[in-house]
Amino acid sequence: MAIHPDLDLQATIRPGLDILANEIIIALKKRTRFSSNAAVYEPGLVTARPGQSLLHYELAQIERCHAELGRYSFAAQDAYSDVSDVQRVIAREAPASPVRSMPSGVGARIIEFYRQWVVRACPVGDNRNTYGETVTADVAALLAMMERVNLGKLVAESKFLEMPDAFRETGGDRDQMLEFIVRKDREEKVLQLAANLAEHYDLEPARAVEVFEFMIAVTVDIEVDYLRLRIAEPT
Repeated sequence: MAIHPDLDLQATIRPGLDILANEIIIALKKRTRFSSNAAVYEPGLVTARPGQSLLHYELAQIERCHAELGRYSFAAQDAYSDVSDVQRVIAREAPASPVRSMPSGVGARIIEFYRQWVVRACPVGDNRNTYGETVTADVAALLAMMERVNLGKLVAESKFLEMPDAFRETGGDRDQMLEFIVRKDREEKVLQLAANLAEHYDLEPARAVEVFEFMIAVTVDIEVDYLRLRIAEPT
């Protein structure tokens, strides 16, 4: 049986990962140009939504725009905010998906890590005149990070189709599945790419590597959850 093009590791998934790597590094570099600006992450700046931070407000606004265009009808995509009530503005059928629908639920985890990263990577201080540029960079980075980790669903499906019996025999045991999921050689290449891109865009390589180490860990967790879903299906 021919493999679905979206599940082709060499031709589709890995090139997509490399593109996202560039987008993430560029967004991170842009973010480090501004002060930590802690106020954008706390409620109080958005006059119409006093209980919501500027980051969460702008992130939700952008995601609603993407939802209008059908982005989250793809099973491999996830949003940080609730976009279930958004109506599409264009006629677009939900595409046939090569993966099962499974919300990853990693949004809060990514934002928590990212906020800690900002404190470490950005100049200390607060500059109200750069709040807009700050959240623009934040949203770009967070959306690309979310897209990247959720490609783990496609990777997991591709691996499952290669060896369904082996995965079923694990019974969903995480350690056993990790033997099939984790490839240290591939992870090292990803981290080296992150470091090389960081040097190219004048971002401290160590700061880039820690972001990609985090994303690798989250991606593995998503793969485990997805494979458990697949294993639980009747044969």
